[in-house]
Amino acid sequence: MKAHITLTDQNGMVFEGEADLVQVGRSQKTKRASSSPKRTASVDPVPQLDFTKPERAFIKTYARKLSGQKKFVLLLAYLAKGALKKEVQLKELEKHWNRMKASTLLGLKFNTFYSNTAKDDGWVDTPKKGVYVLCKSWKEVLEGNNG
Repeated sequence: MKAHITLTDQNGMVFEGEADLVQVGRSQKTKRASSSPKRTASVDPVPQLDFTKPERAFIKTYARKLSGQKKFVLLLAYLAKGALKKEVQLKELEKHWNRMKASTLLGLKFNTFYSNTAKDDGWVDTPKKGVYVLCKSWKEVLEGNNG
C-alpha cells in the first residue's frame, strides 16, 4: 500500500512524500520503506533567514523580487526577529522602510496599502491600531524566493 504523507514543521515548512507500507502480521517483522525515501517539498523551500545581518543587508538579501506587501512582511519580520507575538509600531515600520527606498533595497516609498494587503493575505495582524505582529503563515512570502 502506498501512503501519501504531508508534514508541517514548527516553522510552517511543508514536506510531502510517499512511502510503501506493508501490513504487519503477528509473525512478520516490520518492513522498512525503500532505503532512499522520495522526499519532495510541496512548495519551494523557504530560505533560512539570518536576523543577525544588518538591516540593509537583510533586506537586500531577501526582498529581491518581492511585491510591496511581501516586502512589508519581511521588514516586520526583521524588526520582530521572526517572533510571532512581537508588536511593532506602524510608524517604526514606515521609518525603517523610508530609509531603504533605493532600487537595490525596497525600491518603493512606503504605502499603507502594503500593510492592509499583507493583513488581508493573513501574513500579519493588528492587535491594536497602529501595531503589527506576524501571523504563523508569514513565511509564505518567501516561498520560491531564494534571494
